[in-house]
Amino acid sequence: MYILPEKFNNKGFTLIEALMALVVLTIALGPSLILTTNINNTAAVVKNNLVAANLTQEGIEVIRGIRDTNWFNGTAFDTGLANGTYRIEWNSDTLIALGTNPPIKEANGLYNYSTGNNTIFRRTISILKVNAGELRIISEVTWEQRGGIAKSAIAESHLFNWK
Repeated sequence: MYILPEKFNNKGFTLIEALMALVVLTIALGPSLILTTNINNTAAVVKNNLVAANLTQEGIEVIRGIRDTNWFNGTAFDTGLANGTYRIEWNSDTLIALGTNPPIKEANGLYNYSTGNNTIFRRTISILKVNAGELRIISEVTWEQRGGIAKSAIAESHLFNWK
């Protein structure tokens, strides 16, 4: 059995081995970090699309609720629903003048215009009286995606005086 002389029997890593280990680690972790960043960006886009779609549908439902309340109160189905562009909140029983259309705020999962932190979303409700028994409602939510890309979600509904 041959034993290396003491000067050749080094223990541990040499500088070159340490650098090679760092290179291999960097090559292995780089794609993982890029993938994680892409997944986070995609999740943010999906979340914004989902919130916008729900805010858009909520706008239609609030107007439908105002129409139904008119029926329950014995008034014309379109009372308080004149042609124009408005804002509404989740608990609105009347339309709010559009004004400057400030961003919607969010507090404890509720979106409104009075309390909470500003979000990136703005909502408009457009009402057009098609005829004496039909209203065309368009709910639009707009926001700006990362990178300054303008996005919108639009829903349209027709409310009829079928009662």
